[in-house]
Amino acid sequence: MRTYRQPISKNTLQCENCGLVTGHCICDYKICLKSQVEFWLLTHENEFSRTNNTGRLIENALESTRVFCWKRHEPPQELLKLMKEYDVYLIFTSDKEDDKKRVTEYKPSDRKIAFLILDGTWKEARKMIRKSEYLKTLPIISLNPSQKTAYDLRRNNDVHHICTVEVGIELLKLIGEANQAESLKDYFNYYLEKYHAGKYEHREVKND
Repeated sequence: MRTYRQPISKNTLQCENCGLVTGHCICDYKICLKSQVEFWLLTHENEFSRTNNTGRLIENALESTRVFCWKRHEPPQELLKLMKEYDVYLIFTSDKEDDKKRVTEYKPSDRKIAFLILDGTWKEARKMIRKSEYLKTLPIISLNPSQKTAYDLRRNNDVHHICTVEVGIELLKLIGEANQAESLKDYFNYYLEKYHAGKYEHREVKND
């Protein structure tokens, strides 16, 4: 049950399927993972055309993925409807006291469970929470990964922040799906390898 995003870009430099520049795409990497939990990506509208977006890796790899577009004045109606049917955890790390009060631990449930991941830059993710009333009451899972991020494709990246696909990897570990986590990590490493191989071409496409 994957909910695919719209075509990535009309830019002829980019592969329409994986988003990387033509000639350095990762479409030859076949991966299909199952999980007991659904992964919902609330993706900032700016992310859809960025070649360095890693939320797409979760979308391509995990069958239980849904993608929703975040726009300031247009709440995703399908997401709002689904939130009534699931136990939803917002995945976010914040220093604000009000957010810390909402932090909880993952608990298996008889109801369907979804992890809601904010897919965007850290600046965009903070804005998404601040401007979205429907996110302000959700329980929060705050991840504390033991390793620094391997993601080095954006300027001013904080090693203490992990990228979207690394969030997915940590969540799979959290719910005891270690094999899936390792497979997703291998896919991420392949993506980084291919991205760096075409880094000069990627610079021709606006990423930030």
